Amino acid sequence: MNSILQSNTDKCFICHSQNWLEWHHVFNAAYRKKSDKLGLVVRLCHWCHNEAPNGVHHNREVRRKLQVYAQAKAMKEFKWSVDDFIKEFGRNYLNGNQD
Repeated sequence: MNSILQSNTDKCFICHSQNWLEWHHVFNAAYRKKSDKLGLVVRLCHWCHNEAPNGVHHNREVRRKLQVYAQAKAMKEFKWSVDDFIKEFGRNYLNGNQD
């Protein structure tokens, strides 16, 4: 899997651990395959990925920071406007909307 968000996928994007790494699709559910295809994925250790209270699947603030970063990076990489991003992913994460 390739990531446009992370150059070194041998460590956790958040805590830099090299143990028990898993892929995280920043925009999952209906957009999982598109995230995969466009490289909007990061490697996270299991604890930063899927353990409460700080894992991205349990912590809205951490998840939101990743989504904001990924949107900004995608817009720059693909030369998209906010409207272009919304067409691809259904919403604008840069404007502070909550889940």
